[in-house]
Amino acid sequence: MKHFPSADIGMFGRRQRHARGARIPVSILIGANGAPESTDTVVLFDTFCAQDVMQLPGHSCTCCTVRAELQVELRRLLAGRARKHFTRIVIQTHNDVAPILRTFASEGLGSEFYVDELPPSAFAVHEDTHRFALTETAPVSWDAFSRFISALMALRGADLLHVKGLLDVAGCYGPVAVQFMQHLAHAPVELQAWPVSDHSSRIAFTTRNIEEKMVRALFDSVHQLSTSSCGAAEGGVSKDGARFRACRHPSRRALCALLRMRTQVRRNTRRR
Repeated sequence: MKHFPSADIGMFGRRQRHARGARIPVSILIGANGAPESTDTVVLFDTFCAQDVMQLPGHSCTCCTVRAELQVELRRLLAGRARKHFTRIVIQTHNDVAPILRTFASEGLGSEFYVDELPPSAFAVHEDTHRFALTETAPVSWDAFSRFISALMALRGADLLHVKGLLDVAGCYGPVAVQFMQHLAHAPVELQAWPVSDHSSRIAFTTRNIEEKMVRALFDSVHQLSTSSCGAAEGGVSKDGARFRACRHPSRRALCALLRMRTQVRRNTRRR
């Protein structure tokens, strides 16, 4: 039997209508108010103690912790869904939200649940919190973005509190939804269509002591380096027709951006 490629299959698998795909949506509420009442919604009260945390396998940093008993309860609900159907879960908590979010970013539960609503005060406990958005009007190479976010996570992963947005990836029909939290990454999802008329890439950052200009400098440098390398490998022709030599060394801008971030990491380490 001959198989033909499906128009619904893209670079990141089957294109989805929503970023969550077929996963169960999850909302997190801080405090005692606002839990919805619905027969299709399960309200899970986080009555587990604040010490209900465990280290993720293969991670040694203190920021890579998840909730242990909460995972057990979520798996119990998932196993009993055939008997008691539900379409959404609401977690009501007084504890730190970060380990809860990391629980859904880990393998296993991340393929079953999707956190689509974050409380506005989710990261209010952190000092020197910065919120900004990185935008790009031209299509982005996935290789360039992957190198950028990998370098950022390696250098400042502990301070990347939450990163989420849509990318206009070259070669993709729809936008690619991405989400990261410290050293953890959700699987990218290509959507069937853009939800808005503006097709620019837009990534929202919530960071601890990482300024927008540093992130932008690193992205521009890695993007330029990746574009130059690809152009040289494909014959050395850029978009405007100019030819350039193969890059044997990283660009000075990329090195300067990396060095600035490393310097900032050392300063933050001394302060702590």
